[in-house]
Amino acid sequence: MFLVDTGKKDDDYDSGRDTIAPFLKARGIREIAGILISHPHHDHFEGASYLLKHFPVKTFMDAGLEGPLVPEAYAKLRASARQHAAEVRVVHAGDTLKWDDALEVTVLAPPKDGVQDGEKDFLNNNSIVLRIRHGKNVFLLPGDIQHEGRNALMGTVPSETLKATVLVAPHHGFFEGHRFAEAVKPETVVVSCLAEYADKKPRSPGQLATEVFGAVGSKVYVTAWNGTVEIVSDGATCAVKAEREKK
Repeated sequence: MFLVDTGKKDDDYDSGRDTIAPFLKARGIREIAGILISHPHHDHFEGASYLLKHFPVKTFMDAGLEGPLVPEAYAKLRASARQHAAEVRVVHAGDTLKWDDALEVTVLAPPKDGVQDGEKDFLNNNSIVLRIRHGKNVFLLPGDIQHEGRNALMGTVPSETLKATVLVAPHHGFFEGHRFAEAVKPETVVVSCLAEYADKKPRSPGQLATEVFGAVGSKVYVTAWNGTVEIVSDGATCAVKAEREKK
């Protein structure tokens, strides 16, 4: 079992404790082969702390981002990974990850020298972008890349490589990257966002994603509307199951 990002925690909720751990235990999973953190923002890494304490974790992967923009809590998390005997591995564009014999897992971004954007969205734009191929199906996980990150990606990765069967919408759906949507042209898009964003004004991330990706023929699922979205690949097709239909 490999995890890509682990959600957030606050006073009453810990995604590692309250969502991910019960999911794993219900399926008899007692060990985590690897945790990959796309970038060090709290809503992407905080759930990992609980998992490191309660599951054996073999590998902890990230892009090795450092500097004043990286939260102190993230530096502590990396130290915790080492303390719990996980191999800490830094990955960049061009790396391949040996996760399973049936999968081709490639890191498309960030480059080793990083995406320079004047630091406004430095952590987002230097998200790990992961391409996972299972037979004919391609899954693209782009973290929170924004304008500069998308442009850098499209400038260095062949357009055919960006085509995907399933895409997790960048930055929780808060973007209007029409050129990126046309390049990826996914069959299915999953927007992972908080329930309170369901009807955010003037436009919610779900509405934005539905407009942007609907224009290229994608079917869009939004966790704030559809709840848990499960996608199962057999290498030829993808079966998509949502917890509920949008009201």
